[in-house]
Amino acid sequence: QPNAMGGREAGGLAHLLPGYRLVANAEHRAEVEQAWQLPAGRINAKPGLAAWQQIEAMEQEALDLWWVAATNPLVSLPDLDRVKSAMQKCPLVVVSEAYADSETSHYAHLLLPAAQWSEKAGAMTNSER
Repeated sequence: QPNAMGGREAGGLAHLLPGYRLVANAEHRAEVEQAWQLPAGRINAKPGLAAWQQIEAMEQEALDLWWVAATNPLVSLPDLDRVKSAMQKCPLVVVSEAYADSETSHYAHLLLPAAQWSEKAGAMTNSER
C-alpha cells in the first residue's frame, strides 16, 4: 500500500509534482521542467485523474491504459466488484508488483516485476516523517 507522504514527496498523486509542488501552479511546473530538462510548457497544468476517477473512466471505456504501481487496489479500494468490472473493460492493465500473486496481478494484461524499497539505492524517508 503506498503511503500518502511518499506520494506527496515524489509527486505520485494526480495533482502534485515532486516536493509538494502543485501541477496547477505555473511556477512549480517551471521548476520541475527545468530540473528534468524538459521544454517549457511540457508539463500539463491540468491534474490527472484521482484513483476513483480512474475507475469511473474505465467503466465508461475512456481509459485505454491503467498502470498500477506500488499498490494493490483490489484490496484497498471500496466496492471491489465494481473495480474488477471496470478493470475488465480497460484494454491494457499493467501491474508493477514485487509479489506475483497479488489480487490485482490476476487482472493484469502485463505483469512487470518490481523491487521492494530495501532492494533499491537512493534517499529514503521513514514513516515517522
